[in-house]
Amino acid sequence: MRLFFALWPPTDAAEQLAEVARATATRFGGKPTRAETIHLTLAFLGDVPEAQLPLLRQTAQSIRAEPFVLAIDCLGFWNRNHLLWAGNASPNVALAELIELLQQALTEAGFAVDGRNRIFTPHITLIRKLPEAVVPLTLPAIDLISWHCTRFALVCSKTPGAGATYQTLVDFPLSRR
Repeated sequence: MRLFFALWPPTDAAEQLAEVARATATRFGGKPTRAETIHLTLAFLGDVPEAQLPLLRQTAQSIRAEPFVLAIDCLGFWNRNHLLWAGNASPNVALAELIELLQQALTEAGFAVDGRNRIFTPHITLIRKLPEAVVPLTLPAIDLISWHCTRFALVCSKTPGAGATYQTLVDFPLSRR
């Protein structure tokens, strides 16, 4: 099973982000992310045997982090993989804490977290496959899009011919209890 942990926006925030993706793709090209697949990845695990699901669930249940507000207020571009993303102009301490706690717990439980040893930039992918000739030097400004993050999810990714689909396997509440 191809698995990752993520934050999922409420429908209104997902629709706003999808609209930014569509409008920006119209301007620059590329493939905009569909509203139902918009998320912020916290930890990508890749292929994990189904037998490991109980340990993953137990590990994620041990995370104690406060709910927080995620404010998406800027766009970014990675030329290396032709990707346009949305994120925070200023670091979100609560998000960084959640990512660190989750990735550390997963590593201690024996799971390989993709990218664990490099700097992680929290982001929401908006456009994939930007044309090579497009290097937006000045990205358009976006209106603030925010949501109250009260839970994170373990998600299974499937990539049939029509594009990725995601199935939430388990939700975990954010709480310091």
